[in-house]
Amino acid sequence: MPALHVIAAGSLFDFALEKVGLPVGRVSSMYMYPLSFMEYLSACGKSSLVQAVLEGEKFSETIHLKLIDLVGEYLAIGGMPEAIAKWIESKNPKECFQVHHNLIASYRQDFEKYADKHDIKYVETLFRQMPYFIGEQFQYKNIHGEYRKRELAPCLNLLSKANVIHKIYHSAGNGIPLGAEINLEWFKIILVDVALSQALLGFDLSTWFLRPGAEFVNRGTITEAFVGQELLVYSHPLRESNLFFWKRAEKSSTAEVDYLYEENQAVIPIEVKSGNAGTLRSMHLFLSQHATSPFAIRFSPQNYSLFEKLDSRPLYAVATLAHEDQKPAILSLIE
Repeated sequence: MPALHVIAAGSLFDFALEKVGLPVGRVSSMYMYPLSFMEYLSACGKSSLVQAVLEGEKFSETIHLKLIDLVGEYLAIGGMPEAIAKWIESKNPKECFQVHHNLIASYRQDFEKYADKHDIKYVETLFRQMPYFIGEQFQYKNIHGEYRKRELAPCLNLLSKANVIHKIYHSAGNGIPLGAEINLEWFKIILVDVALSQALLGFDLSTWFLRPGAEFVNRGTITEAFVGQELLVYSHPLRESNLFFWKRAEKSSTAEVDYLYEENQAVIPIEVKSGNAGTLRSMHLFLSQHATSPFAIRFSPQNYSLFEKLDSRPLYAVATLAHEDQKPAILSLIE
C-alpha cells in the first residue's frame, strides 16, 4: 500500500526500529518535545503575549511581573499536553498534578519494554534519583545504593534513547560545532519535563501559584532545567539537537557556564539566575578565554537590560534566542 502514510510516535519508537529496521528513503523523522512556554501561552488563549514576547520588546513592570508569574504557572503545570489540556479544561492544579503522577507510572510500566529484566531495577533507580542531580555534573557514584558504573551506564543510555532524559554535554566551547570538543565523561542531566521532575522529587507544585518569585530562588536548579528544556523545544524539528555546558578543566576551579549555544559560527554562553543577585564570574572568565564569543546572555526574573557584552533577558524570553523566527535578530547582535 504505497499510498498509505503511517505516523508512529512514542518513547519506544527507536527501540521498535531496532527490531524491524528502517526502510531507507521512505521514513522521515521529527523530534518532538513537550509544549514550549510560548505554545503554553497560545494554548491558554494568550497569543497576543506570544507575539509581543517574540518581538523582544521590553514590557512595563506590571506586564513583566505578570509574565514571570505565568512562567511560574508553566513550571507547575509543565509542558506535557495532557496536563495542559486538563489545566485549560478545569483550572484545577490538583487534576494536572494527578496527570503528572499518571505519566510517571506509565513511564515505569514501559521500562520492561526496552530494558532487559535484570536491568529494570537499575533503570528504575536512575529514574527515581536523577531529578536530585539536576544542575550538577552527573556522577554514577552519587547514586544511592551499591551500584557500579558498568551496571548503571547502559541503563542511563536507555533512558536517554527513550528521551525520558536529556544529557547536557561538556564542551570546550572554542568553536563550531560544539560537539567537536565534547568530553563524554562530563555531562549533566535534565528530565523530559520540568513538572515531572518536581513530581518525582515530591515538591509541592501549588506553591508556584502562591509565590512564584520566592520559588524561583528556592528552586534554582528547576529554573536552569526550564531554560534547557526551552532551548530544546525551539530547536529545528527535523534535526536532533543536543545541549552543551562549559566547565573549567582545572581541578581547583569551580568556574562553570550553564549552557553554550551556537549561532552563525559564534559560541554564546548562557547563564541562568533564579534571583536578582549573583555574580557572573564564570561567564566573564569564559568570554575572556574564548574569542569566538562576542557576547553572553543571562536569563533571570529581571527585565531586559544590555550592558557591555552582557545581554540580560527575562525567563519568559528564551524563545527570543532559540526560536527559528528569531535568527535574524541574533545575527544582528553577533555582527
